[in-house]
Amino acid sequence: MNSEKPLKYIPLAFKGLGLISAVLGLVFFIIILVGGGTPDAPRATSILALILGFFYLLFFWTIAEVIGLLIRIEANTRN
Repeated sequence: MNSEKPLKYIPLAFKGLGLISAVLGLVFFIIILVGGGTPDAPRATSILALILGFFYLLFFWTIAEVIGLLIRIEANTRN
């Protein structure tokens, strides 16, 4: 049985989580900026939401690439 087929979906799942977190960070950035309370706090909080969304994108994308690399190494050592 070829074990590489099901394993290739794991990096795709992490890349999907990264993209979802980036989109949610952007959405929360806009929501907090527009619907915030005091003038200073929403700006700082909205920037923080944007930075965290980008951080999670990088984090999940890095995990996906490392897992993909390990899967390719495992596939090459079997051949």
